[in-house]
Amino acid sequence: MGPFQRILKNLGAMFAGKIISIIQQVVIPPIFIYRYSTAGFGEWLALSGAVSALGMLNFGVQTYMNQDLAVRFQRGETQGYHIRQSTALRLLIGVVFTAAVLLLAFFAIPFDTLLKLHISRSAAQWALYLLALQVLFMILFGYLSGIFMGVAMAHRGAHWNNAQALASSLGLLAGVVLHAPFPVLAGIQLSCLLICSVGVLIDLRRTAPELFPSLRFWDGPAVKDILKGSGYFGLIEMSTFLTYSAPLLLLQRMAGPVAVAGFGLMRIIFSMCRQVLAMFTQSMGPEITNLFGRRDWPALTRLYDYSERLIFFLISLVNLSVLMLSPVIITLWVHKKAIAGAPHHNVSELFAVYPYVLSSALSIVISLKEHKFQFQFSTNTHVELAKVMFFSYLGMVIVSVGTIYYGGVTGFLWTWLVVETLQTVRLIRLNEKLFAHIEKIDTVYITRLLLICIVCLFAAFAALTRTSTLPLVTQALIAVLSAALVGGLGWQVFHVREVFSSMMGRLTKRFA
Repeated sequence: MGPFQRILKNLGAMFAGKIISIIQQVVIPPIFIYRYSTAGFGEWLALSGAVSALGMLNFGVQTYMNQDLAVRFQRGETQGYHIRQSTALRLLIGVVFTAAVLLLAFFAIPFDTLLKLHISRSAAQWALYLLALQVLFMILFGYLSGIFMGVAMAHRGAHWNNAQALASSLGLLAGVVLHAPFPVLAGIQLSCLLICSVGVLIDLRRTAPELFPSLRFWDGPAVKDILKGSGYFGLIEMSTFLTYSAPLLLLQRMAGPVAVAGFGLMRIIFSMCRQVLAMFTQSMGPEITNLFGRRDWPALTRLYDYSERLIFFLISLVNLSVLMLSPVIITLWVHKKAIAGAPHHNVSELFAVYPYVLSSALSIVISLKEHKFQFQFSTNTHVELAKVMFFSYLGMVIVSVGTIYYGGVTGFLWTWLVVETLQTVRLIRLNEKLFAHIEKIDTVYITRLLLICIVCLFAAFAALTRTSTLPLVTQALIAVLSAALVGGLGWQVFHVREVFSSMMGRLTKRFA
């Protein structure tokens, strides 16, 4: 099977996963708000965010070792593969179960007071503990599903991730419809995760017995090497918490659960944009790892060029189209009439032009960064990247205490946008360094993307202040026309026809 065919299989798995994620994000929030109130939804987000930091306890071992083991297997280092696989698994199991015992201390902490919750203390403690166990066991699940990468079957591991996400979402939805207490909701999700973990092990034994994990081996000296290599992935895990969970906790403390819910809904809309784009970017990850492992630099360079043009075309099209459609989405999604004149810093009204334009700009920058990020991440050339991300996000959280206090949600969005922009600039430099011995990376398409998006964001701001209170059908037609204009422009300036011609040529050869 060639690289393009493997990418297509990965893309198919990613597509299914993103569809599940989008359905989860579209269906659950309005039902949750209806059954528990807007404040209740905000509190659930705050509880989930409070324990997400526990994902950092894998110290990056899960990601680093899955990619390191895939490279070793591709190079025929079978004996070293099994020793390091077993060592890493024993290390992760030890961390997970030790943390599970230590976190029993949750039952002595008054979370209802600390997080300003409206549920009982015992309910908050049990919900947080079960949510914490879910995060911990997700570390092991991710390590097991990632093993498929070694035999170029990363799509199979992705399908298991999809199954787990779907099962947890359906279980959560059933609990929400029945208005189950928060601890029951958390318990349902944990049970689904454990069942899927058993399923992964059975599937590994059946389809890739040569990769089936074992606890027989232990290489003490290798632990230091594993932690050293994976530690920087650990910083990236910490960065995820600082980016997505810490702001929710700050907003919960400083602005209340309604602000958390409003910000969360806005973030969900644009995160769905990024998930569509990430589907294409992440589908390349296993192939990037394999090409890097084989040192096939010409193929890797072609993949970088073609993927950049396709992703940039989609970045402008998807983000700007969703921005123009966002008043309609909010109105239909949660049955709240969009108010164009809401204060810029106030999310009690579920739509306001200024924050949504900022969120769209932020989504554009993050989507650009994620494409560049994938090539560093999938080649384990991530040391400097991890440092930059962690310390810049840490600074963002510290500064956000002031910007949220004075500017509310909009103040935080500006802080986040500045940090993401600085990180993207640094990532482009790291990509140039990665390919420096092959050829110089051309930045002409980045320049074109930025020019298109800046002009269109200003135009969207001017348009939405006038159109966001029009009839929904009229707004939808304006959004479609805007998408056609941006799509047509992007098709030309990013030379997307050439990319598709190459893809179709490879498909023709495959099935000829």
